[in-house]
Amino acid sequence: MHPNTRPTGKEEVMNAILEAATTLFAERGVAGVAVRDIAARANVNHGLVHRHFGSKENLRLQVQNHLMRKINSAIGDPEDYADAFVRGVSALRSNEAFWKVLARTFLDGQFEGDVQSAFPFLRNMIAFVTEAQAKGTFDKSADPRLLVAGGTAMVLGLLVFENYLLPGTGLDDQPADKVQDAILQAFMDILVQEPREAPSA
Repeated sequence: MHPNTRPTGKEEVMNAILEAATTLFAERGVAGVAVRDIAARANVNHGLVHRHFGSKENLRLQVQNHLMRKINSAIGDPEDYADAFVRGVSALRSNEAFWKVLARTFLDGQFEGDVQSAFPFLRNMIAFVTEAQAKGTFDKSADPRLLVAGGTAMVLGLLVFENYLLPGTGLDDQPADKVQDAILQAFMDILVQEPREAPSA
């Protein structure tokens, strides 16, 4: 939709408001955004925000749920831990608003709902790591939950703190995504082991 085109119809208006709120919440955080700001970005009358979403808090919840559905859809159904890792990183990179709003939401103590239900990717990743450990292709010395928590923290940290980490370590002379890939690959190389043949009888 052209930025100067006014959305019409309930569904179009609601989508425009949702997208506008998502963008603004990612840029400024929920507290820094007024309903009138959202309406202006969506190119609708501010009364329509209240009509379709009630309060700004309810709109925040709708944005939270919208982003969770979007990221889960982007990840899809991975086949194993390596596939899941690649899909997860790709989904986060292509959905910048997700991790920005997520970070602000948790920092503000506003996340509502069951995290495990909202983000099944983490549970699935633990299952994949456990399976790989059983096959002998993944380091067995660590709790899979610790590995998944640490790996996820690393990915999110690289995205959220990129402008601190890369210049601070002198790695800002290279494309950010290439540096991130190298860091993540180094992490994986430490954990992944070559399959070992069972000892002969």
